Amino acid sequence: MADFEMKAHPSDLTVLGVNELTRDADWVDFEATLSTSEDQIAIALGYLKKEWMKDGRRYFHYKRDRMMARMKASLAYNSKKFSAYQHKQLRIIEFLRIYGSFAQSYPNTIPFSESHGFIADVDDSDAGGVDFAFGVTSHEVEHHWWVHRVIGADVLGASMLSESISEYERLKTLKQEYGKSQRRTFFKYALDHHLRGRKNESSGQDSLMYVDGQSYIRYSKGALVFYALSDYMGEENLNSAVRKLVEKNKFQGPPYTTSMELVDYIREVTPDSLQYVIKDMFETISLYEKRVVDYKTTKLENGTYQKDIEFNVSKYRSGAKGNKIYTDDSIESITYQNDSGGQMSSLPLADYIDIGVFGEEEIDGEKKVVELYLQKHKMTAIHNTVTIIVNQKPTEVGVDPYSKLIDTDSDNNRMNSDEVKNIFL
Repeated sequence: MADFEMKAHPSDLTVLGVNELTRDADWVDFEATLSTSEDQIAIALGYLKKEWMKDGRRYFHYKRDRMMARMKASLAYNSKKFSAYQHKQLRIIEFLRIYGSFAQSYPNTIPFSESHGFIADVDDSDAGGVDFAFGVTSHEVEHHWWVHRVIGADVLGASMLSESISEYERLKTLKQEYGKSQRRTFFKYALDHHLRGRKNESSGQDSLMYVDGQSYIRYSKGALVFYALSDYMGEENLNSAVRKLVEKNKFQGPPYTTSMELVDYIREVTPDSLQYVIKDMFETISLYEKRVVDYKTTKLENGTYQKDIEFNVSKYRSGAKGNKIYTDDSIESITYQNDSGGQMSSLPLADYIDIGVFGEEEIDGEKKVVELYLQKHKMTAIHNTVTIIVNQKPTEVGVDPYSKLIDTDSDNNRMNSDEVKNIFL
């Protein structure tokens, strides 16, 4: 038996009057007058309207503008995203590490622990890790849209709206600032975190659309799913669906919105050939097994290089306890058997998956991996071969090389020239 109380299903209309954060409050106007000793500064939400001294005390008057007034004063959607920022300022406030190591988002204010970025020695090189202080700040800023503007009902899937989209936007800004190298590192981190959570789950798991608070789903899987979705259907198409949700539900009172409403908007702008992605990413727990089996490089007479790549792709559903399911709605699974008798099974495939070819270039005195080819190919069989021509000597190939699609073993998605060998399953 689960040791927590499961949230209600988002289709339960009787509980949509309570939002995700609290049961006893709603949108408010805020005003506060604080006093402290002469040598200290008091900070509160809102904007400083007045400061004065009296009887040895220092006073501060803070006041929040009305949200409706700021909303009407918005000039345009923010940076091709969802809508303009609703406040006149945004600030980060450092607090002592003895109170915790975290950051949190409030209207126009982000309290940030000194130990959660201020004293970090960030290695933001290609060989280093992800700039987590940059990422955490981005995530908290995004909450000004996803919680402080649109908040879901306190039902299953609520944290997909608040955390998954914020984490996805964190990944987008990380890519914009640092490029693809840190994006790949983040993908790997998010995938590993998600898989560890799956492995250690004792109460059973559900799909992203009905997530019940598990961090490995709402954060890590959520970021991977929304990024992969934007890659499939185009970022602007995805954002158009999200903006529709924002416009309908910004600063909304009860009944509050749900993850089901967002998925419906996304479904409307998804072409027929990609409708399977909605089911895989939101409505079910779908995973892949992808593996580069072998590849061959041939230098052609015109100076280009031919890559013949052999790889396997399998897809399955996962039950709440992690059991693999290869059938769907009475549809039979497909199988592949190699010459040595090994067999793989899969759900029927009509899936578009990235195939990548990579090389090396010296950039600023360092050898760096560069993309020579990255395109989606439609997979209808488990065992596949493709031939790709590139203009530069390749050193590595990959099937879903950036691990956008969840795979329990992503280490064999790529193979470099030192690893080429004739292996099968």
